[in-house]
Order: sequence, then structure tokens, then C-alpha cells
Amino acid sequence: MLDVEQGSLNYFLSRPADGRWSGILRALSEELTAQMSAAEIRAFFAVLGRRWARTMPLAKGGDLKDFESAANAALASVDWGWVRVRDLGSSVEFKHSCAPLRSAFGADALDWASGLLEGLYEEWLREQGADRTLVLRQMGSAEGAADTVRFRLASVDYFA
Repeated sequence: MLDVEQGSLNYFLSRPADGRWSGILRALSEELTAQMSAAEIRAFFAVLGRRWARTMPLAKGGDLKDFESAANAALASVDWGWVRVRDLGSSVEFKHSCAPLRSAFGADALDWASGLLEGLYEEWLREQGADRTLVLRQMGSAEGAADTVRFRLASVDYFA
């Protein structure tokens, strides 16, 4: 079993099921999709993610490993999975696994609900002093049993 799969399995097994909000969040998901386009919902969720990040600021770090450690501590404190950060030279990759997006909003909502994570990382990176000319973009759809979502931080030219 791959480290990511084993880590994801360990994570899910260590978390209790909590259904207190499931009905409300599914109703919210259904209402949002009835009222807005997927792009509009994603943009709204990115705004929510940025606001959420401000409620749990990260300690200033010196490098990507410091960022990864601080982000994982914050994510663990709210049971929102975990992230691996990797410098790819011309970009930085963020792979977030085990966010409770599917359980909260349903499988059909994964593409727009991941806007929460995008906003969260954008704000955290800005707080850490990331250059404003860099952008964070999701790469593809959620993958695998852990719904791993990949993001890249790079210059706008990288994505052109």
C-alpha cells in the first residue's frame, strides 16, 4: 500500500463519524446548485476558505517544510485531512487528502467544494509572504479513495 493510501486509511479510521451537520450541509449543497453555477459556487467557497484561514493563522515559517508542518497542525485541529507540499522547480505542488468535502456536500460537489481549500491555501500563503504575482490553481479533479486534490502555485505564465 502506498504511503498516501496508508496515511489516508489511518486518518479515516481515527475519525469518529459526526452526522450532526450532514443533513444541513447536503441541503445547502442542493440549494446552492439550484441557485448558482458551479463556477459561482466555487468562487464563493474560495472566499469562505480565505475567511476560514484567517480564523486559524499559521506561524511564520522559513521554508515549505515549515509551511507543511504548520498547515498540517491546523488541519488536524479541525479534522480536515492533511497536505503534502513539494517544490517542483517552476511551481509548488500542494496535495491535500482526506478533506471531508464528499461527506459534507456529496460527490457531485467535489469540484466546487474544493474551492474552500483553494481559498484556505491562498490566504495562508499570502500571510506567509508569498509573492502576489503567483497564483494557486487546482489541477484536475479529486483523485482516489482519499479524494486527493492537487493545487499548483506558480506564475500566471505557467498556466498559459
